[in-house]
Amino acid sequence: MSVFRSLRFRLVVVLTGVVACAMGIVFLYVVPSLRQALISDRQAHLVVIAHGQQNAPGLQQAFSSGKHVRRAIQHAAHLANGTGSGYYRDPRSGKLGPVLGGPRPVLPLGSRIVRTALHGGIGQGRTRGGGVVVAFPMNSPKHGNEGVVLLSQGVGDVNTAASLVERRILIAAALALTVASIVGWGLALAVSRRLGKLESASSRIAAGRFDQPIGDDSPDELGRLARSFDLMQARLAQVDRARKDFIANASHELRTPLFSLGGFLELMAEEDLDPATREEFVLTMREQVSRLTKLATDLLDLSRLDSGAVEVGSEPVDLAAAARGLVREFRGLAARHGSRVVLARPPRGLPLGIGDEQRVQQIGRVLVDNAVRHNPEGTQVRVAVAADDGHVTLTVSDDGPGIDADSQRHLFERFWRGPQGNASGSGLGLAIAGELAQRMGGEIAVSSGDDGSSFALRLPTDGVGRDR
Repeated sequence: MSVFRSLRFRLVVVLTGVVACAMGIVFLYVVPSLRQALISDRQAHLVVIAHGQQNAPGLQQAFSSGKHVRRAIQHAAHLANGTGSGYYRDPRSGKLGPVLGGPRPVLPLGSRIVRTALHGGIGQGRTRGGGVVVAFPMNSPKHGNEGVVLLSQGVGDVNTAASLVERRILIAAALALTVASIVGWGLALAVSRRLGKLESASSRIAAGRFDQPIGDDSPDELGRLARSFDLMQARLAQVDRARKDFIANASHELRTPLFSLGGFLELMAEEDLDPATREEFVLTMREQVSRLTKLATDLLDLSRLDSGAVEVGSEPVDLAAAARGLVREFRGLAARHGSRVVLARPPRGLPLGIGDEQRVQQIGRVLVDNAVRHNPEGTQVRVAVAADDGHVTLTVSDDGPGIDADSQRHLFERFWRGPQGNASGSGLGLAIAGELAQRMGGEIAVSSGDDGSSFALRLPTDGVGRDR
């Protein structure tokens, strides 16, 4: 990639441009404003002096008598820290002319500023040389307008100071741009290196390698982004491990019944079996086919859950009716295992749960089937429904040996089948049931001890009590 298209170059250009714009504003606006402010202050000072001298007795007496006019004007100029000149009306001819013996007036008699003073006002403005000037009239009750006094000041020192400031600003701007370029390049280099780590991490993740974290602990935005990358990488690694475990476990679960079926088929094809043995083989094969069918159904449910294709309804569900149906459905299976499934009489005024009726039945079948299959003969399985605190609960409990605390932490993990992994079943039933319960806004609570185990499906209720 060209350096001119890189983020580093763009950051340097932006930072340098910001500094250049700031210094340009100072140079083009602040310095001229400062120059104008100093000149305006000097002009205002002359106006104040003019107001004071307009009624000064010495200056009025000089113009009235026609004596020492030049000296009086110079005195006023000294107070103004400037230069004084003016026009005096000759009493014999009645005409205005420059004060005799004085400096040449800085403004001609026909200028706007002088005319303003002749009409009784105080004129102010700029001289031809760029200085500031104020003109004020000298009037007397006896003769009226007797002349005009001009007080002026040069602004060369102001211009010199402003030019000095401009040069200093230009030097400062050059230094600031240099420093900004160096600092900007360094900062951009640091940022681009950190972004390069993120780019490398994303390439590793895309290649399926999740073993190398970025490890950026900075508190800024890039640090938070890096930590988000590390978290995403850890979760992807977990998902990847789960995917590999899923494939391995699913392959194992499929291979075992398939090998068993293949072996029985070979025996039936090659051996001359008596009817009793053949019937035993057929029964075993049917069990393996049933196991394959259940495993395929569970795998399909898991796939649909992971892809978000499972639609879970939200409608009133009669958990008492579901409990009665479960007891009827599993009485035969329990009898074959030497166990019993009993129904606890539901309380009166039991409200309906909010969920999906088919999913509730699916979860109930998993809970009752596990209670029957994973407990010894003679175990009693009890199905009960109760309501409390805005929820309704379907509970499947047994009086079996119970589940140890370590195993309880893994009950809802996929393909987990006990500490040695030798329990019957695929280890998917509770995992599917737990996810379905969560999608209905509920949960499955587990409690177990020496007196047995209890699995409770807890759903929100519609809050309306009904007799059962």
